[in-house]
Amino acid sequence: MKKSIVRTTLIIILISCVMYLFAREGLHVHELYQENERIKGKIEEFKMSNKELEKRINTLKNDKLYIEKVAREELGMIKQDEKVYKFEE
Repeated sequence: MKKSIVRTTLIIILISCVMYLFAREGLHVHELYQENERIKGKIEEFKMSNKELEKRINTLKNDKLYIEKVAREELGMIKQDEKVYKFEE
């Protein structure tokens, strides 16, 4: 009788230890999976951003009107003998 109680207790302790170890590892694996998914999302964002930048570079290389627009709007450039009027609201 005592042997069966000791054996049952040892089995329960062993099973508890195994479950504890696997639960910790399972949690760690889940955290790694979540971080992996987050990083994949960031990679997709960067890929889309790169495509937009490549498109803008291509446009800047080939479209003279776009180059002029960027020079005027972003760099504040004007043509020679041109006057700029700014109205404050």
